[in-house]
Amino acid sequence: MISAKDRATIEKQMKREESKIVNIVLKDDQQIAGEIDQATSDGIYLVDGRHYAYQDIQEINGIY
Repeated sequence: MISAKDRATIEKQMKREESKIVNIVLKDDQQIAGEIDQATSDGIYLVDGRHYAYQDIQEINGIY
């Protein structure tokens, strides 16, 4: 599971004016790429409607 500190780092990165494209590796080693719509306490929501809970995420953009 991603730590609260890493989650804050990711949220900070999202607020930049640059691209919000992320690479996500799930606990089952499935790799996902997409544009983040929002990050909430429930997890990461992508623009295309997909949702990933933090407990299912192993890595986001190389952050464990």
